[in-house]
Formats: sequence, structure tokens, C-alpha cells
Amino acid sequence: MFSFRFSFCSYLKRAFAALLSLCLASQALANDKRPNIIVIIADDLGYGDLGAYGSEIHTPNIDALAQQGTMFSNFHVQASCSPTRSMLLSGVDNHLNGMGTMAEDRMAHHENLPGYVGHLNHDVVTIAKRLKSVGYSTHLSGKWHLGKAENLRPHARGFTHSFAMLDGVGSHYDQTGVNSNVPVATYTRDGEIIARPPGYSSDLFTNELIEQLKKTDRKQPFFAYLAFNAPHWPLQAPQKNIDKYQGVYEQGWDEIRQQRFEAMKRKGLLPVDERFRPRLDEVPEWKSLSKQEKALEAKRMQVYAGMIDRLDEAVGNLIQYLESTGELDNSYVFFMSDNGPDPYDRSERPAYKSWLKYFNNQQDNMGQADSYLFQGAAWAQVSSANLNAYKFLPTEGGTRAPLVMRPPKGGKGDIKPAFFSLLDMAPSFWEMAGQSVDKQGFDKKYKMSGRSALPYFQGTENSVYQQSDVLSFELFGHASVYMGPWKALSMRAPWGDGSWQLFNLTADPSEQHNLVKAEPAILKKMLSAYGQYRKDNRVVDEPEGVTAYPVKPVYRSGVAQ
Repeated sequence: MFSFRFSFCSYLKRAFAALLSLCLASQALANDKRPNIIVIIADDLGYGDLGAYGSEIHTPNIDALAQQGTMFSNFHVQASCSPTRSMLLSGVDNHLNGMGTMAEDRMAHHENLPGYVGHLNHDVVTIAKRLKSVGYSTHLSGKWHLGKAENLRPHARGFTHSFAMLDGVGSHYDQTGVNSNVPVATYTRDGEIIARPPGYSSDLFTNELIEQLKKTDRKQPFFAYLAFNAPHWPLQAPQKNIDKYQGVYEQGWDEIRQQRFEAMKRKGLLPVDERFRPRLDEVPEWKSLSKQEKALEAKRMQVYAGMIDRLDEAVGNLIQYLESTGELDNSYVFFMSDNGPDPYDRSERPAYKSWLKYFNNQQDNMGQADSYLFQGAAWAQVSSANLNAYKFLPTEGGTRAPLVMRPPKGGKGDIKPAFFSLLDMAPSFWEMAGQSVDKQGFDKKYKMSGRSALPYFQGTENSVYQQSDVLSFELFGHASVYMGPWKALSMRAPWGDGSWQLFNLTADPSEQHNLVKAEPAILKKMLSAYGQYRKDNRVVDEPEGVTAYPVKPVYRSGVAQ
């Protein structure tokens, strides 16, 4: 009898403890005031394309986030879209997370290499899954481009709810795909393939995210990832947004780029004594163009500006929703780009040459749903403003991205100049959720390797990295290494000969003064660290003469590309 009573009492105690724990957990959930985390990412948006960064394009809603928070002038991403997205969501280098190269650019020598599978592999865990494990509701709407198989889609990688375009490219108006190889884009909702709903892409993705958030338990914090595919080609925009820039670009790319350059210096984004970077060799002088060429090119940039204008309106709609629900002042809101502007005209490539015959690129139809345009190298240089080059290269024009952050209850509207990168974003989100980067959980092969930038965001630290810390990146056989103000850069043919250059980015963010001969000791230290990076991250050599982008972009005279 005594034994029975003792066991029964023990049972009651355990049951009471479990009930108390459940009640406390429920109370904690009811009182969970941890901040929401909202990440908005644009596709192929240049460093100089936002009003806050010196552009003539109207972006009042994104600018307001900067005015109520912080602009970052030295934030770096990868040189192309899916490697950036993989690192942003995992906090792990692209060569370890599966995106050593993009799926579209895999070659024979990438076969059987787990770091080069062209999708986000299962050796890493996403920040969405991490946050979901500690009580966050997780949401995605927009471009995914990290894998199409069912076990690679957003719902399988930690997102509670998702609406996704799985492809890297698609029409902004319908389900038309990228080219004759992929004529139809694939959309999913919570992992299930669906027909694409109607609507312009920026509006559609934003509205889908808002609908997800409306169904979320308001007692639960959320992580929201809004991934636009604007202003990525094909250049298409609603007519009212195109019309807004009528006549603006008739002065040409030389003058517009000069204006952006001067605006950046006034805003403190460039040194006051910065020299205007010469026009790229592949870009003709504006005044050398014929009247017809000028008209076509002005309309092209008019459409591109309209895409950014509409994207900003969509951001405004999301912010308005957050304000209406009282969630804005309990949210970190980030806006960024995934890489620099895309300079390539693909119209002579076989998959596009046969494809483009179905579209109408006449001047009066440019920007409509049945047109298919590329930005081109000339306007891409304008998007980079005074930075060097563009997407696919590890130059500042390819990897220095705009980033603005509005913290809970707003901020000072300041500009922070210290270097950090997309690798530091996932650890920062983890710490925002009240977690320790030292305790990441999950039995996965690779942990987050970046650092939490939260103290930097909050102003308790002046930098994320010390002057002696070294951080390296590689993609497509090109490499970059950062240490304090220094950057070492190596590019393969035809953009370079593989030799290293050295720049002081504090004094020379446009990479115009190669200091490799003046500072050999600094370069030696950086290259030693890069060699270790290659070993640690299993970077493979790209064979000479074999590359996904074998030629420089060219200007095709008189063609609505």
C-alpha cells in the first residue's frame, strides 16, 4: 500500500510539474514580445538605384526606412543571386551550402561535388528553420531559386507558409518562363505546385505575404522573407510607373551617372575627393549614338526605373500593413539587394534567340507583358554609379549592395560605414530572437560561420570585424578578400589575368588605385588567409578557358535588346 501511495504521489507531482510547465510555456507564448524580423530583397538592384543612395528614381518608402533607421554603405553580398540567397538564409559559405556555382552554370568538373550541386543542400539548416524551432512563425513570398525538388522547396526548409517562384527568372505578369529551355515558370504554395495567380510580380508577392501574416497568431513573433524578382530582366513594369519617368533619361547614361556620383558624395557615401570612374570600355559615349538609338536606350532605362518605382510602392504597402496592425514598432525591417546590376544582353544565345521572336520589343511596346528586355552594360554601369563593374564579378559594383534597416521603434537615420557581409545576417537574426550564436542547435554538418552584427546595428559596437580579421569569397573562378580597409581582388579572363590587385576601399571604393606594389606585406597576409579559406570551404579550381560567362557584355547598336 505504501509503495502504491508513493508511486501515485510521484505521478501527481510529475503531472503537476508538466501542467505547470505547459501553463508557463503558454504564458510565455502569450507574452512573447521578441521582435519580428522582416527581410526584403530586390533582384539585381544596383548600389546606386535607390533615392537614399543618390538615385533620381523615386523610392520614398525605402528611403523612409533609411531615414527612420540606418543605411549601411559597406555591406557585401555574393556576385550572383542564388549564391547570395543561400548564404543569407544559411549563414554558411556558398561552397559548403551547395551553391559553389549556380544550377544554370554547373559544368562537367562540378559533378559529384556536394558544394557545387546548384541548390541549397541538406548539410545546412536555414535561419527559417532555426527561428521556427524557437517559436517564430516563418513566411516566404517571392523568388526562391534554391532548388526545385519537393524536399528543397521553402516548406521543406523551415517556412511555415510560403508562396514561391522556384525559378530564377520569370515574367513579371504571368507564368511565362525564362527562355526556350524553361518556357514556363514553376510556382508553389506551401510546397504544392499551383498556377500563378494574376498580378504584377511586386504586387503579387507583397499581397501574398500580407495574406499569410493576416492568418498568423498575433501572439507569436514572425520571420518574413519577401523576395522580389524586380528589377531583374525581363524589364517589365505597369504603364503608370513607366510614364512617370518620361523624358528623364533622354540626357543619357553619361550625364545620369555623373549626377548619381555627385549625389553620393553629398550624402557621404563616397569620399569627397573621389575621382569619377571612366566609362567602361564596352559602353559607347552617349553622344555617339544615333537619334533612334538614344530613344530606344532612354525608354529601356525608363522601364527599369518604373520597375523600381513599383517595387517601392509594394514595400510601402507592406509597411502600411505593419503599421495598421501595430507590428512595425516591434519589427526589424531590412531592405537589400542580392548583387549588382546585370549587364548582359542574352539575345544572341540560342535559348534566347528562338525565344525572343515571340515578343514585341518595339519602342512603343517596351516594358509591356509581351516584351522581353535586358538592362544592358551601359545602364548597368549607371546602376553601379561610381563602383567598379557589375553582377557576376567580385568588384564593388558586383558585390557592394544597398542595405537599410529600420529597428523596432525606429532609429536615427544615420549611415554606418563598417564592412560586414551577408554571412553575418543569419547569426544576427538568431540573436535578435534571443538566441546565442554559440548555441545553434541542430545536428548539421555546417554551422553558421558569420558573426552577429546586432551590437553594430544597435550602436553598442562600432564594427562587426576587427582591422586584422580576414574574410574571403569566391565565385565563377573570381576571388575577393577583405581585411579592415583593404580588398584583394583576382579575376580570370577575359576580365583579368588571374593576378591579384589590392585596394584601400576607405580611400578608393571605386577600385581605381591598385596598391599591390606599394603594400606587399598586406597582400601576403591576405593571400595566406585566402589559401586557408579555399581549403576550409573546399573551393575547386575553375579550368582555364571554361566559364559560364566567357565574354564581356557588348552594346548592340540600334537594337531593342
